[in-house]
This record gives sequence, structure tokens and C-alpha cells, in this order.
Amino acid sequence: MNRTGWTTVVAGGLGVALLVWFLVANVLPAGSDPGKLADPVTLKVAAGSELDDVLCAGSTSRVEESTGTAVRCKPSKLVQRLKEETNVELEPEFIGTLEATDAIVADPDRYDAAWFASDDYLRLALAAKGTDDLTSSDPIMRSPVVLGVHHDVATRLGWTGDADVSWEEIARRAADGELGFLMTSPASSNSGLSTLAGVATAFDPEPPLQSEDVGLIQKDVRQLFSGQLGRAASSGWLSDTFRENPSAYDAIFNYESEVLALSKQVEGLDIVYPSDGTTEATYPVTLIDAGKQKAYETAVAWLRTAEVQKELSETSGRRPGRTSVAPSPGVPDNDVKTLPLPDDLGTIDELIFTYFDEFAPKTRTTYLLDTSASMDEIKLNQLRRAFEGLAGDDTSISGQFKRFRKGERLSVYTYADEARPLGSVVVADQPERDEALGDLIDRVGELTGHGGTAYYDAIDAAYAAIEAAPEEGATTSIVLMTDGEQNGGQSYAQLSKKYESAYRDLGVPLYVVLVGDAATSDDAGIDQLVDFAEHTGGRDVVAKDAADLRKIFQEIRDYQ
Repeated sequence: MNRTGWTTVVAGGLGVALLVWFLVANVLPAGSDPGKLADPVTLKVAAGSELDDVLCAGSTSRVEESTGTAVRCKPSKLVQRLKEETNVELEPEFIGTLEATDAIVADPDRYDAAWFASDDYLRLALAAKGTDDLTSSDPIMRSPVVLGVHHDVATRLGWTGDADVSWEEIARRAADGELGFLMTSPASSNSGLSTLAGVATAFDPEPPLQSEDVGLIQKDVRQLFSGQLGRAASSGWLSDTFRENPSAYDAIFNYESEVLALSKQVEGLDIVYPSDGTTEATYPVTLIDAGKQKAYETAVAWLRTAEVQKELSETSGRRPGRTSVAPSPGVPDNDVKTLPLPDDLGTIDELIFTYFDEFAPKTRTTYLLDTSASMDEIKLNQLRRAFEGLAGDDTSISGQFKRFRKGERLSVYTYADEARPLGSVVVADQPERDEALGDLIDRVGELTGHGGTAYYDAIDAAYAAIEAAPEEGATTSIVLMTDGEQNGGQSYAQLSKKYESAYRDLGVPLYVVLVGDAATSDDAGIDQLVDFAEHTGGRDVVAKDAADLRKIFQEIRDYQ
């Protein structure tokens, strides 16, 4: 080889070495060499409840989610290893995405970081406030929003094998009554918001979706949601609902990882990826406190190492955030076309409002309010404030979407020694300007406490009224608030017998809000009430303080 040839080889080799150095220093994903901090640092993390499989020992957050407040859990082995190997401790607090956005906008010092399926809404909300200076990692995990369908339903619809199934096809089948599904609430869960944004974007001829386009796509999107049979506040609770009564639903919109886990418990569940695209959760860790930058970078680098990426995929059923790392066996690695979320906060907000007012099934809610002697002025005042919030008085990011809805039938009963109807209204287009609703809330504000506590009589009265005048197609539920134990009226056994013979087929869940003495009581009677609520398909929520009533009444609306 001549001298010129050797010079070319040496120069080329030097160029390759420099290129490798540049890639390692600037391009390759963080995580290859996370290092260890000299001193321990704790990151307070606002986290989505679906991340309990990664962050918690025994998935304790989902079990305790019914407390109505942010929840912590025992750290998982992975979180413990992160602390040991990097000196960074993650202290997660499980909270809804929009609720966390409210908290961060109001008090940036509450959390050091956030870890949700997506940080898009948080970024847009902070940008609207002029404070969008967040730092976000590359994807930690990935999971597209998919449709899990019973195999026999998929076969009937021709959706098996390599069939292309578009959003238009899914929407048409739902509108024809051939597909009934579950989906989380877009007002609290990223999977619900992503499903809503995904179908809206798919029907938009020129994405990304803009505010002025929402009205143009209403007809097409409404077709899809005519098939919605129920919802929940989180992806985990939605999966639980499907698993507990799979024959009641044809399908479920959820993350691919949730559907994969569900398919191990519900036989014959196929995954459908909309052929024209879907949204994808990327689970970024987002820095809020710039003073924790080094700890944040160290934790993200560790989470993105190949070893941890493989472990995350195996633990969670999600795809690795680093595409160079192969997913765990059983986790799909097919190419999925992704759709962008709207890049404007006003568009997303309008889309959510339109969903509740125009797309979602109409709701019928009966409230049973305790007015026994133990209901003092403080509790009754908080009760009024809760109703005022639902009527539009709460303009917070999360509260604005949980108001009473256009066309909703709202009935209120009070109970002490006996149950009495307080009033019933059908909510107008703008609940904050609805005079009839305002009059009903004024009557709630005038309540006083007296007498005993006969909540089984109140439950009986609510079910009897619903049975006498059912509303076809309406999502119907009962919400009971009590601050004490049953001490009058019919017994648990009497109501249970009547429920099984006359009310069970109505399919109306009962939600129980426990406040005051009822929230801390270990009386067997309270346990019976909670068991009864769960038997109907409802749940209990604990108000640790009367001031929590507004927040809790809003939370329940994610299930209605």
C-alpha cells in the first residue's frame, strides 16, 4: 500500500474515532454511564397510578386509590436499586395528571419531578402561564393506546389476522350497536385523553387538531362514543372493571401494556391497532425543580441503561424507551403509526368539554345527603361548596371538567330518620347560569342537621325512583354521603333482599362518601355499607376532612 493509501486509512480511522466520541458525548441515549452522586438526594415525584407496577412493592397505590387523596407506597426493588446505585431516591406520590398540573401550577415547590404517561398537558398548561421551563427526558417506556377486543367479537367484525381496522371502521361499528367499550375519563386519565385526541386527530383532514376543527369532526367522533358503556378515573381501575365482568363489554380502550396484562386473565382478548394511527404514551420523567438537575439527570440515565430498560419491559409489559433495546418476550415490537396530540391547550380543553357535553353518554345522578343531628354547620357548608363546585364555581384545571353536564338529570334526597326528595333538575347548557340548578343548590345550603341516620331507607328510595322511571341510554348512578353509622330505618338484610329481587338488574352502582365519624369508624355496619356499594359495582371514598368533599364529589364523576 502506498503512502497516500495509509494516510487515507489513518485519517478515516481518526474520523471514525471522533465520530464515536461525539455520539457518546452528545447523541447516544442517556443512561450508558449514570454514575453515583456523592450525597443522597430525594426526588419528590408526582406519578400516574399506572406506574405502581414499576414504583411500588405489591402495587399498593392502586389498592389505596379510593382514599380520594394523593397516595404513597412502599418502594419497589427497582426504586431501591436506583437509590443504592445512584444515591437518588424516588419518593412517588400518586395523583391524577390534571390534578397534578393544578398542584404544580399553584405550588411549583410541591414536587421535584413528574412521571406520567405523557407530560404534554402539563407542559401546555405551564406554557399558558408563561412558566414552561421544564426539562424532560427521552422516553423511559412506550405503550400505544389500543383496542382490546374479545376474539369472538373481532371474528364477527372481521378484525382478526392482518385486517386493517381504521378509526372510521371502529366508529361505524360502535354507532351501529356492534361494539360496546370501556374508556377512562379524559378529564383525569392520559389513556382516555389520548383515545379522545387520537380519534379526533384521525378524523381531522389537516392535523394537528385546532380549536376551530373540533366542531367539524363532531359528527364522526360522536359515532364512536355512542358505543361507550362506562369509564373510570385510571387505566388500572378500568381494567379491573373489565376483568370483573368481561361479558358485559365487547372491548376496552387502554394502553397496550394494560391490555396485555388483562389478556392473561380474560381468555381470548385480541389487540387492535387502528390502521390510521394511535397515540403513544412515552412515560417521560419531567424535571420541575431546576435545583435537582443533577439528581434528575442521574436517575434518568440509570433508567435508560440497557439493563434497566430490559427489566422495565419485563416488569411492566411496556416497550423499552430506547428502541435499540429489544422488548421483553411477549411484548409486541411491531411498528405502530403514532398520531400527535393537539399542540394547543385551548384545543385540548375544548375537546374535553365537547366530549362531556356532546359525546359521552348522558348521565343521571341521584345524591343522598345525610342531614342527621351529627351533620354540623361546617359539614353542611362544605356540602354546599361541593355542589357549587360541580355547578361551575370551580375553575381549576381539573375541576372545570367535572362540573354537572349538559342534559344530566340530577336528583337530590336528604335523609335522617327518613328519606325525603329535595328536588330534581335537568341541567341546562351552562350549569353556572341554570336558575333551576341554582335554586336546588340554595336548598342544599339551607339544610340543617336533626334526627337519626337511616341510609338504607335512602338507598331504597333512590333505587325505587330509578326503577319506576328508567332512562334508556343514560349512565345512572347513586352517590350517598354519610357522617355516621346506621341507627334507624330498615336493616342491611332487608335492603339486600330487596336489591337482589328488584334492583340488581338495573345495573346502577352506588358510591359511598364517608366523612367525619363514618370515615374513621371500625363499626361492622360501615363495613356492610361499603360491601354493599362494591356489590352494586360502586365503591367507597373517604373524606379525611369535610373540606375534601368538593374534591371527592368531583373524583366520583370520573366513574359516572
